[in-house]
Amino acid sequence: MADNIKRNPETPALSIAVDDGSRRVPIFNLDGDQIGEFKFHPTDIGIVNRFNEMAGEFDKIIQPLENVNIGVDGNAEDDNSAEAIAAFDDAVKRLFGAVDYIFGGNASEAFFSGMHPFSPVGDNFYCMQVLEKVSDFIGQQFNAEMQKIDTRITKHTGKYKSGKRSYK
Repeated sequence: MADNIKRNPETPALSIAVDDGSRRVPIFNLDGDQIGEFKFHPTDIGIVNRFNEMAGEFDKIIQPLENVNIGVDGNAEDDNSAEAIAAFDDAVKRLFGAVDYIFGGNASEAFFSGMHPFSPVGDNFYCMQVLEKVSDFIGQQFNAEMQKIDTRITKHTGKYKSGKRSYK
């Protein structure tokens, strides 16, 4: 059995390796270019709650942008807009923190290192597209992992549920 242990060359010889269920997930753009990678735990029960918590706070994160007047030169047109832009920088940091909170790591760098999260893409902000894709991905992966667990449980308990009891 010890022969089946896969060792990472960076892991000390005297260590314990535990399958925590984590997976490395590459992120691609629509051209097929890899733009990042993050670590994900598909069976992390708390990830759904963390995502929903962050999604509920998203309006507060982008609130500073509501009354911003920006000129064609990219500068604020008035003092209130200048203050809002400063608050916007804080909003971006909160968004990064929220994404990292969801995944329990530095996933914001994987998603946003090549593009500002509030860049307009299509009919939405880039960060909104990312969050929609992340939401779909979390749901699909979590459901797939739960199906594996259900299959295993059914395998071991199915004969009892069906009334066919065997004591052999």
